[in-house]
Amino acid sequence: MNKTVDGFNKNVFNYIASEYGNSTLKKVQTAKNKEKVKHLLEDSRTRSYEADRTANKIIAMLRLNP
Repeated sequence: MNKTVDGFNKNVFNYIASEYGNSTLKKVQTAKNKEKVKHLLEDSRTRSYEADRTANKIIAMLRLNP
């Protein structure tokens, strides 16, 4: 991974933590969600989505109730 990818991913996770709390962030980062989250991050980055849009998309796709 390069710095752009790391920075984007970090921004998304920081947004989830600040907007929805650390408990939701932990749910997002569980092993069972790893591949889906990875795919969503890659897809959003290639579409040039903002971090907040990507974070909200991840929450919705995982059907989490923040």
